[in-house]
Amino acid sequence: LKDLTEEDHAVIMREVIKRRIESTKKCWHPKADTETCSLDKDGKILISAAHSIQNNGVLSKIVENGHVMTYAIDKGEFEGKQIGKTYASIFWGFCNKHDAIFKPIENAPYTKTLEQNFLFAYRGFVVASHKKLEVSSWMDYGEQSDNDIVENKKLFDKAIIEQDYAVIETEVFELPHFYPIAVSSSFYLDYDFEGNPIPHSDERMEDIYVTLLPADDKTYFLLSYFTRDKHLYKNLGEQLRKRNNFKSDITMLIAAHTENIYFNPLYYKTFIEKNEDILQTVMMESQMDFASIDENSTLKTEFSFTPSHYLRNPHGITFFGY
Repeated sequence: LKDLTEEDHAVIMREVIKRRIESTKKCWHPKADTETCSLDKDGKILISAAHSIQNNGVLSKIVENGHVMTYAIDKGEFEGKQIGKTYASIFWGFCNKHDAIFKPIENAPYTKTLEQNFLFAYRGFVVASHKKLEVSSWMDYGEQSDNDIVENKKLFDKAIIEQDYAVIETEVFELPHFYPIAVSSSFYLDYDFEGNPIPHSDERMEDIYVTLLPADDKTYFLLSYFTRDKHLYKNLGEQLRKRNNFKSDITMLIAAHTENIYFNPLYYKTFIEKNEDILQTVMMESQMDFASIDENSTLKTEFSFTPSHYLRNPHGITFFGY
């Protein structure tokens, strides 16, 4: 192993990633089993390539020459990349039969119904959790992360079975222009817009679920959370409205916490590309925790570089160029 070249390492990592993606394919639906799911010829559950952002709805609004733009931090470096629309936002999280749960947001315009808001939040949860499981073979998130996924899934599963969509509260913000950007994700926050710490429980991590949804003449930003977590996140929505600085505030929530984001390529080159260095800094500060170890590789101290007021956008970046 000490003689591995960078090329060798790249080949190994590609195989590790490929195997991990294959091993984490599963149907997340609460009723998923061999009696209810789509099956292959061998009787195994057949997982399809599901889109976390609507392929023929949202992505078709921002595509250019069959492609969209996204970005990610790869090997510690920020990388913007163009990708075919067909492959954008794909994850292996549902069988064909149960992927139909998203028809109310796939086949109908957004009308702010409880069911639609719930489904947007649910999809943000699944895609973010599934991605975390995919990369856990080379990034150790710890037992708490696995527990958080399990406990939050229980809440979503119960709501789906009982059709109780009111368990999710969604605050809807409208930007009065069409912006060719799409986002679906979930994450937790350590601080609100005023720099106040958000105290999370040990039983499960209380996440927020975000969706950026371009429409014909406007862009919707959906900020969702479980109603039982309202005591943690109610202030967030109130602060957003009070600050009345939606372009900056929505930019920071998304830029700091999600990589499941897609842009029109020309829009990206015009408005986003110039901020790539800042975006890397923001993502590293807010997503990465650090630790020191002693000579025996024992963890001594853990620390974070996340500034308490980072949501106030000290770098002045924006995803909304007009």
